[in-house]
Amino acid sequence: MPKDKQTKVMIVDDHPMVREGLSAMLAAAGFAVAASFESGDAALAALQKSLAVDVALMDIRMPGGKDGFETLAALARLRPGLAVILMAGMPLRVEVERARDMGARGYLPKTTRPRELADAIRKVVADRRVFVEEAYKEPESPLTAREMDVLRYLAEGKSREETGIILGISHDTVSSHAKSIMFKLGCTTTAQAITTAFHQGILRA
Repeated sequence: MPKDKQTKVMIVDDHPMVREGLSAMLAAAGFAVAASFESGDAALAALQKSLAVDVALMDIRMPGGKDGFETLAALARLRPGLAVILMAGMPLRVEVERARDMGARGYLPKTTRPRELADAIRKVVADRRVFVEEAYKEPESPLTAREMDVLRYLAEGKSREETGIILGISHDTVSSHAKSIMFKLGCTTTAQAITTAFHQGILRA
């Protein structure tokens, strides 16, 4: 049996077409696709039920649940030996360093060619590291880290009450952050601030 047949890969991405494309590519390269999931939460639930995988290919930005970094942190506790390759639509330098620091074995753009991705999977299985050589610089943001947290949840459609519960802060504190965000971005409504943040690259879809 070819060596790659023994490598079981798990795909985690919220876009069905991406999951289907990766599954087809991996199968063509001789890998076994153990499972594919639309969210980090779903992947973690399956792994808790003893799903056997060697490598996880995981999107970083997955709305509606844990993002790639949050899932990576959970995987480090649940399956410390699992090789994780994070994948980004737009690679960012700050994310490359964060991925390294958190123990990912790879960070690659979604535009990586099939042969290069297959090679990357073989390398991480051999306990080597594969990180994108070039990445965009993170757009500078006038917002504080806490304001960014508030903005992200509001952009996901969370109410101020829900955002406060998630972040462990009061509704009044969320409102205060929202006012500061609007002022810094030159907007009069939260919706305008969210739109402006996406246009300026402060928030990414």
